[in-house]
Amino acid sequence: MITAFVRQRLGVPVNRKRVLRVMRERKLIQRRRPLERRKRPGFFRVERPRQLWQLDMTSIWVAEHGWTYLMALIDCCTREIVAWQLELRCRADEAIAVVERAAAVHGIRAGELTLGSDNGSAFTARRFKARLAELGITHRRGGYRDPESQAFIESWFGKLKQREVWLNEYETIDDARQGIGGYVDRYHHRPHSGLDYRTPDEVRRTREDGQLLKTAA
Repeated sequence: MITAFVRQRLGVPVNRKRVLRVMRERKLIQRRRPLERRKRPGFFRVERPRQLWQLDMTSIWVAEHGWTYLMALIDCCTREIVAWQLELRCRADEAIAVVERAAAVHGIRAGELTLGSDNGSAFTARRFKARLAELGITHRRGGYRDPESQAFIESWFGKLKQREVWLNEYETIDDARQGIGGYVDRYHHRPHSGLDYRTPDEVRRTREDGQLLKTAA
């Protein structure tokens, strides 16, 4: 295109290679990033609770503050929301806090859990990765611009907004927390198609009962 434009303006034949050389000398060419295939973390077979959790963040509008930030963790086996928090910021500190709380409540032992996340700045921060290492949690990051690698938590966020957030106008952050908390409670007792129409609560109790029987045997 540039060669054709130069020929038109000058009215003389111009070699395309010469135009390219001059543009390179004057640094007028912008490099193109190679189109690489998305790097995905690979298939992960989930066989038990507390084996793979997914962590992500989404924004929630609150009249008092504007955008607030919801972080949530889902168990990919039971589909339970193992922890969530709604805060005014979404730094590594908030991510660490929600993971620490979930790990304490569910008694996560070193080497037991893999945590999946995207490549957001809160989840790639050094102190976040260092804290996961201290807790003995393996960090599994998804592909860049690849929401499918976080399918469980992304799907849950979508349903949350359809069934709760977009139907309400939160005046304060406490109103939002109350509404989201109520939805989480209802969600745990709602049949889920991905669980053969059992509820997350039923799946968790069934798994726990099966583990107790194995231990007793």
